[in-house]
Amino acid sequence: MKITLLSVIVGLLTSACVCSVINVPADQPTIQAGINAANNGDTVLVAPGTYVENINFKGKAIAVASSNGSHVTIINGNKVGPCVTFNSGESVKSVLKGFTLTNGAGSGVSVSYSAPTITKNVITGNVASSGGGIDSYFSSPVITHNTIKKNVAATGGGIYVGGASTPGAVITHNVIKSNRAYDYNFGAGIGLFGAGTALIEDNTIAFNSVRYGQGGGIYMVNEADEIIVQNLIFSNSASSGSQIYSLVPQSQTGFRLVNNTIVSTVSRADTAVMADGFNQQAIIENNIIVAAGNEVGLLCNPIYQYGPPVVGYDDVISPQGVAYGASCSSFGGTNGNISGDPLFYSNTNFRLQLGSPAMNTGTASAPDLPAKDFANKPRIVNGTIDMGAYESQ
Repeated sequence: MKITLLSVIVGLLTSACVCSVINVPADQPTIQAGINAANNGDTVLVAPGTYVENINFKGKAIAVASSNGSHVTIINGNKVGPCVTFNSGESVKSVLKGFTLTNGAGSGVSVSYSAPTITKNVITGNVASSGGGIDSYFSSPVITHNTIKKNVAATGGGIYVGGASTPGAVITHNVIKSNRAYDYNFGAGIGLFGAGTALIEDNTIAFNSVRYGQGGGIYMVNEADEIIVQNLIFSNSASSGSQIYSLVPQSQTGFRLVNNTIVSTVSRADTAVMADGFNQQAIIENNIIVAAGNEVGLLCNPIYQYGPPVVGYDDVISPQGVAYGASCSSFGGTNGNISGDPLFYSNTNFRLQLGSPAMNTGTASAPDLPAKDFANKPRIVNGTIDMGAYESQ
């Protein structure tokens, strides 16, 4: 999928088509006017400024990009609708790049039955019922290298993916922080509802909160075949599943939770990671999970007795509570699982110090391993792999 994204972006820049650049406001007065005048393959290039608009790509395979970056180019939705809408079957060749998107109502970016590329934007201060930052409905957007912060929604304060689509949503290399779900709701950082084969890789998901609800970092329910690999998920808060909450009533292959560093810092939830439902096929491997206070580290199937998931080569600790709980209680000390201080460099630097028990103790046969670690270094070194998002070099 990374290769596909790269080839699309390179193709947009180098293809031999007869393409035009429409400058806003020099050639067209507004961004929407630029889109209306564009043909497939064109670029709508937007000069610095604040544009009070609610734009719609109208199915066009065009790039809408800022000329000088998100810090000086703002689309303000004026609280009358999403800042940007993709709802006409857009493909990855429909690219939104380099804006600050704010003050949207019904999300910062609304995507339905489409697969656009959303990259290098700052998406902040938007409000919705689902997907405060980005709302994806039966779609396969590529969401990469964005900062998504301080958005609010009932479900999916930062991002919401509802409904499966082929090939599935791709969420990579984003910073998703300080988003909020309403008090008794779900998924402050990312909400996944029947999201199918979504890929969530190499993101920082931190400081998101839902006061009385579930899934401070990630909330995942219904059909769940997501691949959640190599993310930093920390300092999120919820009443259940402070970092990750999953409840899976059905699944084709089961979700994959692999090589993530997951750290809870606020002790008010039942567990840092909740894995419940019909999850016998789910795989939880090579993760570092650190609970706060008396939280359980990894709590499996406390409600539904259709588990446990496959749990192996994880380092799970709880300072004052239980590391492996409920149907996963027998996994401590077996299947390569350990419970030892991972020896992070600091409370904010989650690389491993020499002597960490999580070093060289993962399994290189875990599914969906990327070639590079979170710091873009080789993932497997001398045939061994560390637990967590970073690989010691």
